Amino acid sequence: MPTALINSLRDPAVRDLAWVIGAPGLLDAAHPEYRGRVVDDAWCSAQLQAATPWLVALDQSPQALHDFIAAFPTRRLGHYFETLIRFWLMQLPDTRVIATNLQVHEEQRTVGEYDFLFRNASAEVCHWEAAVKFYLQVEAKPEQRTFIGPGTRDRLDIKLDHVFRHQLHLGQTHAGQSALPQGVVLSQAQAYIKGYLFYHVSTPGRAAVAGVSAAHQSGWWLRHKQDELPQTSTDSHWIIPPRLHWLAPLRLAEDAMVMSGSTLKAALDAHFSNGTEATLVMELLRDENGEWREAARGFVVCSSWPVLEEQV
Repeated sequence: MPTALINSLRDPAVRDLAWVIGAPGLLDAAHPEYRGRVVDDAWCSAQLQAATPWLVALDQSPQALHDFIAAFPTRRLGHYFETLIRFWLMQLPDTRVIATNLQVHEEQRTVGEYDFLFRNASAEVCHWEAAVKFYLQVEAKPEQRTFIGPGTRDRLDIKLDHVFRHQLHLGQTHAGQSALPQGVVLSQAQAYIKGYLFYHVSTPGRAAVAGVSAAHQSGWWLRHKQDELPQTSTDSHWIIPPRLHWLAPLRLAEDAMVMSGSTLKAALDAHFSNGTEATLVMELLRDENGEWREAARGFVVCSSWPVLEEQV
């Protein structure tokens, strides 16, 4: 993780952009089933290094990025993630974005979508299937199926099966080829999937999971009123961030409104008295300059979680 660069950036959107470019992916690009079909961490790290001067300059004057984000308003984290990718691709040297979110139709029904089509510096036409995902391990077993979304409507193995068996194969189907702009021939199709995996606070360690990157970013999860909040320091404070602030590690000004542990517990009691939706919390510590920095993050879920849906 390019911690030094992200820590140096002050603008939240620029920090998120740097995270989108350089954060470790969720998938193991060397896994036999994924080889050649995942944008790997080494490439992302090289891209981040090359983009560092641009990001530093953008951090000093971020209005262009802010305007671009404002042109695609959303409350969905996945859409925000894709907006940042689009902005980045449009700035890459000798790269031309051909289409984004290009739908594929067959017999008047939508059968898929190309998230990103672009021509890279080597004149290759690339198809990226992009996603940012957050999964909680519901059983301490080294299997993809044990990771489910906080809302229980999503599961890692099902998501990846759809990506690799359907979405990345669109370009090989008649409908997928017919949807491509005239003269465009695909050179490669890859998954660009980032995010975090969360492990129960009682889980002593992380066992390797086939297809999951050993470098993936992670956090903890616990059930409300059944498990104690973990703390890395007695000086910890807390925040419940809005969904669009879930990407890069959080950085807040020294006078930001943060919560003590007791205030957080009261907020969580109030939250779960009115519903069952899982909530992400971040533990914060002051740095040497007095600013708040994210020390850890985790999901707090209701005491009956998970109530699994049929597909899970």
